[in-house]
Amino acid sequence: MSANRIAKDAEVTWGTVQHQFGDLDGLWVAVITEIHSRSWNSSPDAWPAHAPTLRERVDAVIDSVWNYLDTTEGRALTALRTSLPARRSDIAVEYPRTAAAFAARELDWIQGFDFLMDGLDLDPDTLYRVRCLLPAAIRGLSNEREIGFTSDLDIARATLADAVVALLA
Repeated sequence: MSANRIAKDAEVTWGTVQHQFGDLDGLWVAVITEIHSRSWNSSPDAWPAHAPTLRERVDAVIDSVWNYLDTTEGRALTALRTSLPARRSDIAVEYPRTAAAFAARELDWIQGFDFLMDGLDLDPDTLYRVRCLLPAAIRGLSNEREIGFTSDLDIARATLADAVVALLA
């Protein structure tokens, strides 16, 4: 998305945007920060309490991300991310502060996932691999929700949970 288009859609000049945010990188950081503050302020208990079983914890992780992606904030962050360069390294070069803001949100995911899995006797390497897989897998299912091709997303989510539990157990 071009800076001029953003300014036009906001019914301001690019000079006004620059005055407020400095450049496009500053604007993206402000957007990410606002999205983050809205999502965490509207849901102070963003991660549910520990469930007793591995399956319940995996379901909680999947449900948390699934539900977040269907919020206004989740959709806005997804739209922003898809409007930026595809490679993380390219974002870091073109928009270094935006890359840092995304990295901070990724840290939130890591901490939340680790919190939900805390206390279970699981292989750390496998847990790391699952933590890397789940956001992409859930985003893929969420994308299917948006475009409507998968006939039964509840079955797909349950199957993802089955696979993760089998891998971790």
